[in-house]
Amino acid sequence: MEMKRTLNTRNAAVVTLGVVLVGAGAFYGFKRYKKEPDAPAELAKVTKGDVELHFSDSGELKAKNAIDVASKVSGRVIEMTVDEGARVKKGDKLAVIQPGRSEAEHYQPFSVASPIDGIVMRYQQDGNYQQEGRVSKLGDYVTGLLESNTPTYLMTVADLRTLVVRMRISEMDILKLREDMSVNVTIDAIAGESFPAKVATVSPQAEKDQNNLKNFRVDIMLLKSDARIKPGMTARVDGLLQVHKGVLKIPLSAVFEEGPKQYGYQQVKGAAPKKTELKLGLRNETDAEVLGGAKEGEEYLTEKPVSAPKS
Repeated sequence: MEMKRTLNTRNAAVVTLGVVLVGAGAFYGFKRYKKEPDAPAELAKVTKGDVELHFSDSGELKAKNAIDVASKVSGRVIEMTVDEGARVKKGDKLAVIQPGRSEAEHYQPFSVASPIDGIVMRYQQDGNYQQEGRVSKLGDYVTGLLESNTPTYLMTVADLRTLVVRMRISEMDILKLREDMSVNVTIDAIAGESFPAKVATVSPQAEKDQNNLKNFRVDIMLLKSDARIKPGMTARVDGLLQVHKGVLKIPLSAVFEEGPKQYGYQQVKGAAPKKTELKLGLRNETDAEVLGGAKEGEEYLTEKPVSAPKS
């Protein structure tokens, strides 16, 4: 019995010591936490400058004038006079088609001529990027325009002197664009350069895409040719829609909305942040023009204070 009491006493002492150590550790940790300075709040300054509103979107480069070439008659390709990349003139012979399905049918061979000056390219069904483009080969059987609404296209002839960025623009953004509007084009494959361009075509009618969303076709025409630019490259279009120069502006990160009104929390030295109603003008993705409520040089919190002052 004596030994049992001794063990119990020893266990109690260990438990008591553990509680003391845990408590001391917690107190020490709390003191350490309290001594650490609070993280400084991020501030945004009201400055003078320009507020620009831009239109930005991307699309694929294509030849402005490109024609998919098909034979008028159905038959087998018995002669191909060109290959991909060949330069041709309008009227040049591209291929010869032997009408009929067998050699016993003695029809007059039919020549297919180039409809324009340009470069021979693989035919690519519009919008079907999973299907590999192709130029017809000797021995292929092709369906002609006179026999089908969906003929076999032998190739595409494209005039690469004038290229366009073909885009699909949502109905929410289409009103931002107008024909002949100046824009700049950058190309992913040509870093660090910008190419002048203009809005050449804005489709007057919407089309539905595979997700049943309404889009408008827009062509952006490059104003200068460049041998480095190839059809199929990804291009990004940037257009300046509106600019207010030399105005007061504030980063949008410091603007908070409450219903129809906008507020900022001004950092006041030695005092709590001051809630200020802001009157804003033109805004873009990063900044807003300040029409009233703030002055140049003032600093505003980019996060709402925990105990936000009432206006």
